[in-house]
Amino acid sequence: MDEIEEIDAIILKELLKDGRKSFTTIAQECHTSKDIIMKHYSKMKKDNIIVGATIQYNYPKFGYQALTSIQLNVESQHLDDVFERLTKISNIHPYRLYNSIYNIGLITTIRELKDLDKLKEMLKSNHQIISVRSYLWTNVRNTPENLTIGFTQNKEKNDEKKFPKKGDEKALGKLDEMDLQIVEALNNNGRAPFSRIAKTIGTSTKTVSRRYSKLVQCDLIKVSIQINPALLGFKAILNFFVSFVSKYNMEIIVESLSKIPNVTYILKISGDYDLQLAAIVKDIEEMYVINEEIMKIPNIGKIEADIRKIPRKWPGPKQYISTF
Repeated sequence: MDEIEEIDAIILKELLKDGRKSFTTIAQECHTSKDIIMKHYSKMKKDNIIVGATIQYNYPKFGYQALTSIQLNVESQHLDDVFERLTKISNIHPYRLYNSIYNIGLITTIRELKDLDKLKEMLKSNHQIISVRSYLWTNVRNTPENLTIGFTQNKEKNDEKKFPKKGDEKALGKLDEMDLQIVEALNNNGRAPFSRIAKTIGTSTKTVSRRYSKLVQCDLIKVSIQINPALLGFKAILNFFVSFVSKYNMEIIVESLSKIPNVTYILKISGDYDLQLAAIVKDIEEMYVINEEIMKIPNIGKIEADIRKIPRKWPGPKQYISTF
């Protein structure tokens, strides 16, 4: 199902940007009725284009020092066995890599930096793993709404740039158990009615609404719908690792990269490379185009790319919220 109606594309992009945006607001922006928006939304859910809703998550504000990308080169005859064992380790999210000397990638959360050393030692002690490479994430630009969908490909609003706002942490106060319960409920279903969450955790709808608003205003969480990219024609996620001869004008470089269609994730990382980009692509031609757009940027020292399979539910739960 590659082609969808323009109004469907608008609904998807708006709810990728803000998963709890009301149908009334979307209808007003589309100059149509709330009932029509609801009808199109329900149809996309029935067709499994929209498959859920979850949150982006501000890891440092929840007590994590860092997230890390780790790539493993595993002996081919042991690949399935190693991958299966990694899936059983808590706080590790493995995935297969292609077109690279590394054949397994994983993302892990780090409470303390010494935890990363312990994990790497454990991985290196496995004789089936030939080599290990890791990158600490230092900043993130997460914009799933940059996905090109249907007729909205070139219709970004010039007055709606993707700069994250700075939250007022003092306005939130210290997180308590109720805040964490609300966050977890929204991670499982970002569009869950506040009344349902309130009933589950034993409080009022007004309390859940007020606390949610503060969590969002302070940039701790952000809700996004989840889609099945394959039903929109997307085939793979392409990861680019980029290093620069000079980091001069890095912010300008990031802004240029964030405008490339289908680049939905930009990471500042420590290690052999300066940036990691994730793009969702439909075909080989799009891979060429994105690569060429990256190469237009001055001061590139080296670039590396690998491919991973498209997930059936994207974005994944608790992706890192934009921090710059």
